Amino acid sequence: MPAAGRSHLKTFYRELRRRKVFQTCFYYLLLCWGGLQAIDILFPLFDLDADLVSRYLFALAILGFPVAFTLAWFFQITREGVARSTPFSERRVLDNIPPINDRRRNGARGYFRKPGGPRSAVHDWTLSAETGPLAGLSFSITRSLVMGRSLDSDIAVVSPHVSRQHARLTLEGDMLSLEDLGSANGTMVNGRPLTGRCTLYNEDEIRFHDIVFRVTRSYASAGRGTAALDQTTYIEPLHSNSTPTKPTDRQ
Repeated sequence: MPAAGRSHLKTFYRELRRRKVFQTCFYYLLLCWGGLQAIDILFPLFDLDADLVSRYLFALAILGFPVAFTLAWFFQITREGVARSTPFSERRVLDNIPPINDRRRNGARGYFRKPGGPRSAVHDWTLSAETGPLAGLSFSITRSLVMGRSLDSDIAVVSPHVSRQHARLTLEGDMLSLEDLGSANGTMVNGRPLTGRCTLYNEDEIRFHDIVFRVTRSYASAGRGTAALDQTTYIEPLHSNSTPTKPTDRQ
């Protein structure tokens, strides 16, 4: 079985345990077995055909098992009564790199464990989430990063459509590239399936199924030009018997 298939099976198995489906099915089978035992013991006391009733009950138990499985998936029995099972939501603190801004309405205070850097820093490459669980967040790309559903990823995208290690962003100098890490649903760049490794450019779109990211590049040359304007230029005075001197920069 491919690695992606095993990953999906493990995810499904964990979800079954979280929703207590195995526990509910065990109690269902135990109840059916107890009913059959009760029929075999009590029905002969009243001169009733225990074998016929047992066969009917056994058939109903088989037919009712898919119903019990489905109900166990959507509902749970609690002390307060029957409650609907909540969808999967990750409650652990993520190890994502810190976002440089948060445009979500409620913010994400305390959600990311790693401390963020100075907000006034200049970021050459920025990855912004436009849709999906990270929509509204932007991340500065200062090194190579792994994106995926795993919480150990540099940018964790908790979605069933994203593989545990979905794609890698590689930063070499000032060039940014992207490669798919054998994900189940693949990676799209500007609407085209990604094969191998490709170089990214400003305003390129990255898509994991229905989750969209966009990379932007800020050129630091403008900042260096502004710093150059802050330097003082000193020009020596011209004398009649001297040749003009070139301007020099002084700090």
